[in-house]
Amino acid sequence: MKIQLIYSYDGSKFQGSQTQPHENGVEDELSRALAHVGIFEKIVSSSRTDKNVHAINQSSSVICGDHFKNLEHLKELINRHAHPNIHIKRINLVDENFQARFDAVARSYRYIIDHGEFDVFSSNYKVFLPKFDIKKANEILSNFVGEHDFSSYMKTGSDTKSPVREIFKAFCYEYKNQTIIVFKANGFLRAQVRLMVANLLKALSIKNGGELINASLNGCSALTRIPAPAEGLYLNRVFYKFN
Repeated sequence: MKIQLIYSYDGSKFQGSQTQPHENGVEDELSRALAHVGIFEKIVSSSRTDKNVHAINQSSSVICGDHFKNLEHLKELINRHAHPNIHIKRINLVDENFQARFDAVARSYRYIIDHGEFDVFSSNYKVFLPKFDIKKANEILSNFVGEHDFSSYMKTGSDTKSPVREIFKAFCYEYKNQTIIVFKANGFLRAQVRLMVANLLKALSIKNGGELINASLNGCSALTRIPAPAEGLYLNRVFYKFN
């Protein structure tokens, strides 16, 4: 049978989510935890995240034996070996044709910026920057909404068939002394979210920043090609037609 794993992980402890040659990827660690309970099939994940990027609700699928009928007990068994850096939140029984990556209809990310004093103990989980104008930030972010060619917002050397993506939501809000930036789209290019955040921050320091962001989505170059730090980025949720 095939199961879907919904789980979180601390990206600072891995070299990225994908299986690595040195076996220090999230999938490597998860595969070892699964092997301890007798599941040896390949993991298929909804998307890849880079080194230091975290996940709140990553989605992966794997084939396992039909005898794993008590999914709650299976979750407990896997977590014994996946902790402390990976935590299985939920296991769902899915159709044999389910594909965690290609069946996803949308993904959402959050980027956390703390405006307080730098804290070395939380520096792996958020970025520390001075406060900025939330209203202006949301005006700039609105330029990303819609279907655009994001050629200027992907990592050099990306092997994608098309740079066109549709952004459903792009906004930010204040929470305590933090700003949370939210993106939801039908898909993201490699480093796209971090490049959008970096260009937002750059645009905030320019009088006509919003216009320049809009121009970058219509054939002009982005304001910067240097992505924002990975530490503040979280894969928040993966959406399917059935949820």
